[in-house]
Amino acid sequence: MSSNDSPNSHTSENDALRRTIAELEQRHRRDKEQIRALQTQISGSPSHSSPAFEASWRARTDARVRQFCSLNRAGNALCAWHDSRRERRMYPPRMAPFGFLNCGCTHEQALFEESLSRHNVGSYLPGDSVRMDPALRNPLLKLLQDRYNYRDGDFERDPATGNWLHGEGPAYWEQQAATGANPRRPSGEVSIGTAD
Repeated sequence: MSSNDSPNSHTSENDALRRTIAELEQRHRRDKEQIRALQTQISGSPSHSSPAFEASWRARTDARVRQFCSLNRAGNALCAWHDSRRERRMYPPRMAPFGFLNCGCTHEQALFEESLSRHNVGSYLPGDSVRMDPALRNPLLKLLQDRYNYRDGDFERDPATGNWLHGEGPAYWEQQAATGANPRRPSGEVSIGTAD
């Protein structure tokens, strides 16, 4: 046994290794916390939103619900996908539960469909050939909600500042809802008894 193989040298090597392991574990914990903070930033939902901004977000979403999820003349509220098809409705006219459309889709799903179409993913207007099928739309929405805390309006915010992009705030959508403009009908076209 050499003098370097003494029990004291093994003990000091083990102590040094334990210190190194403890430092690496601490660095790993810090890195994981930093990763979580960056994921929150990337998700577009800053954890420190002001009450005023949250109120503007609710107002914007409420105005979009009034515009895109309102009843037609026949008393049906339908997402764009189901509005273009002659399928049986899940709920009779004026009988859909709160937060749902007569086709069975939720308000969130209908708003997501509209938002995607404005970003050239699927279509929203009649006559366009590509629509966002609910079989794809709904799982995609759920994935974004679960993974990134997505909610209506996330695509319309500046990723750097978190503020609304120009023309995407609640004032614009409240004005659109107040005018009663139907985004699924070209301007000037009037609906006369053609509702489902």
